Parts: sequence; C-alpha cells; structure tokens
Amino acid sequence: MSDRPAVPGIPGASGVSGASGVSGRANGRSDGRSGSGTESGAADRADGHADGLTDGHADGLTDGRADGRADGRRALEAAMRDRIGQECLHVPSARFGLLLALRHWFRRGDRVLISPTNCETVLFVVLAAGLEPVMAPVSWRDGNIDVPAVDWTGLAGVVTTHLYGQPDRVTELRAECDRRGVLLLDDAAHAMQTIVDGRPAGTFGTAGVFSLAKHGRAMSGGFLTAEDPAALPELARARDELLLPGGARAQLLGTLRPVLRETIYRTGLVRPMWHALKALGLVRWTGHRCPPREEELRAIVAADPVDPRAMDHWLRIDLDDWRMRQGPLLRGYHRSRFRVIDRERERRVAGVELLRTLPWAAEGVRDAAPQPLLRVPLLVEDRDEVVARLESRGVVPGFIYDPPLDDYLDLVPPGPTPEIARWWTGHVLPVDPLRAARMAGLLAELDVRPATRPSTASRQPG
Repeated sequence: MSDRPAVPGIPGASGVSGASGVSGRANGRSDGRSGSGTESGAADRADGHADGLTDGHADGLTDGRADGRADGRRALEAAMRDRIGQECLHVPSARFGLLLALRHWFRRGDRVLISPTNCETVLFVVLAAGLEPVMAPVSWRDGNIDVPAVDWTGLAGVVTTHLYGQPDRVTELRAECDRRGVLLLDDAAHAMQTIVDGRPAGTFGTAGVFSLAKHGRAMSGGFLTAEDPAALPELARARDELLLPGGARAQLLGTLRPVLRETIYRTGLVRPMWHALKALGLVRWTGHRCPPREEELRAIVAADPVDPRAMDHWLRIDLDDWRMRQGPLLRGYHRSRFRVIDRERERRVAGVELLRTLPWAAEGVRDAAPQPLLRVPLLVEDRDEVVARLESRGVVPGFIYDPPLDDYLDLVPPGPTPEIARWWTGHVLPVDPLRAARMAGLLAELDVRPATRPSTASRQPG
C-alpha cells in the first residue's frame, strides 16, 4: 500500500529514511473490536461525535448541522460513489480504512491470507487488528495470489493484492470465499482505475479500500466501501474514535507536500534534489522495507486487544498523517486529484501498451488487456544495481517490496511458494507508465537484462 516516498518532494523515493514526525496521539477503541487503527479519512468535526448515514450518503453529521465542511466530505464520497457504484467513507488513508474493516469483520486471532509480495503496511495493519497473517502462494506471472494453490484450512479472510494495479484473479477468489464461508476484503490501494469483468477493483469484497495517496499523487486520503451500506454508520463511528486532530499547520503541510512533490517532478529537479539530500546526509539507505524492530513489535501484538496507538511507528511508514482528521483545505485538494486521475488515464493506458511489449515486462501484464496501471512490473537481473544506475540519472524508483514478508519478519510463518516470492521481489522494477518512453530508452541504454524465469514457474498453471 505504500510507495515509500520517505523524502518529501522526491517522487517515489525508495529505501531511504529522512526526518519525520507524528503529531498528536490516537484515540483507542472502547470495546476492543469496533474501532480501527486504519488510515481514516476526513471526519469533519473535532468534537468526536459519531457519524451517521443520511439519504444513503455517509455525511458524518448526527446532530443535523450542515456546513461547508460536511458538504466537502459528502462531495468526495459522492464522487467516489459515482465511480465505483457503492457507498463509501472518506478516510485519511487506505491503510486506516483497511484496519477499520479488519477490526469490524474479524475477531482476535483470525487467520487472514495476504500476499508476501505486498507492502509491509498491509502486514502491520493485519497485526494491529489482532489477526494472524498467513502468507499466500504467489504467481510468478504477476506477483499476485496464486488462487488454485491456496490452502484454505482455517482461513477466516483474504485480502486481495492487485499489485501495481494488475488485478488478482478476484472473481475466482470471491467465488471460493463464498463457497467456503471466508470473507474477502478487496484492497484496491494500487488499483483505483482497474476494471475486472466490467466491475471496479475494490468492490468484489465484503469491504474494499482505495488510495488517493497513490492515484492522483495526493500523498494522503482514501476511501472505505462496504458491500452492505448498513455497515457504514458503525465503521464511521469507529473511524472517529481513532482520528487524530489535525491543526491548521498539519492541514497546510498535508496540502503543500504533494504540491511541492509535483513541482519537483514536473520541472525535472528530481536528480539535483536527490543528490543534494544525499550529500547533506538527509537521506540514507535502509533497504526496500523499513527496519522492522521485531522484538518491540512482538511485545505489542501479544497484547489483547492490540493498542493501535502502540503500532503507530509501523503504521505511519511514509505517511505520518495516516489517521489525521482532514479539514476543508486538504479535502478540497483531494477533490482536485480526481481530475488529475481522469486526465492521465489515457496516457497511463498508452504507457502500459508500450511497456508490455518490452522484453522485461511481467508475463501477467504482457498477456492481459492494458489497463491504466499504477505501475508496470518489469523483471530485471541485478535489480538493485539497475535502481542505483537509474537514480544517478534522476529516476528514483518506488514501490519495491523486498524481501518477501515472511523473510522480513520471523514472526510470520513461511508461505508455500518462497522461491517464487523471492524471485519476484528480488527482480521486480515497477515503472510509472506516465514515464514509459523515457524508461524504455534508459533500460535499453543501460543494457538491462530480463530476469530469467524461476525454475518453479513450470509447476504453476498459466
């Protein structure tokens, strides 16, 4: 769910750490189950009153007062509803929404299937919900869940991946979940523009989440949707219990950071800015995943219930404001990003069309109909060396999730396809389709070699 933009202003900066802070403290849940530690969105009032549903829209005003702030949030939720065909709640981040959903529909200790190729924030959200993460088998073709190879024994739920926007076999997943009495949560943080069988990704589950932080590059904001809109009032109340107050300074910074990032990106200043930050010692290499602090993490997740406040270090990776109450200024910026998403759609599809023809393209992308993906997974030999050479030319790749989650944390039991998971995370180079032509030229210039197919690939059906 994260693209690791750890350095403000450097688009997609991966594997570096910089100065960051957390403002305020989270409010805990009162009942140990209904609240959420997910990135929650835009509650309009700082008084913490419960949200309600009026005329089928989540408007968060139980006392009947309608003001400009409520209208701003309703406008956001209505815009998203019109896109996906389901009611939803605006939340400060997709991870906040996912945590809300996990705490609402599951009980302590439930086993939930996730992909080991996913961002570590998904793993930390599952742990913060008091659940047991189970590593899924991985398809070498797209890094998503290999559905036919899933061991369904003891599973209570599945969280989809839709890695980089390339869809899971989500129709098949939903059918299997329904047949076995397993809940499906459809995480479309990477897949806000992905369509499967005429239906938006994110709407195939009992609940689904979307990210504006990635799509439209808003660096915050998201949505939580539910198949049954009757669940939304309770989810809204849980959201408000965990929201942090967002002062004027935090709201302003939350708006200015993505504006600065866009300016640097569009004016070609990434390379000098990146080198300047490195020269000043303001960024340092920490790996493609954040340091796990596993001993401390084990102690926190052993509590019953897990206190989401104690998990803040892990849940705020690259997004300090993951549970900040968002005001009119930030919500207005979020509304503007829908226009960016729509404006860039055809360019994204064109970029995918180009990248899928290249020798490095993942099989799953090459064989599927082109969609406006968030990133296109290319698979290359000596990936980290390629990343370093690209950075020297002003291209700072992001969305690299390496190693697999079951290698990253010892407390996570090994998954059934470790060789394929390691092959994928060790070779994948996610490329922004909006920069397809430039990246194609650079990779050819650098004489980058396509990754050799893993030896275990022949055991998986196509």
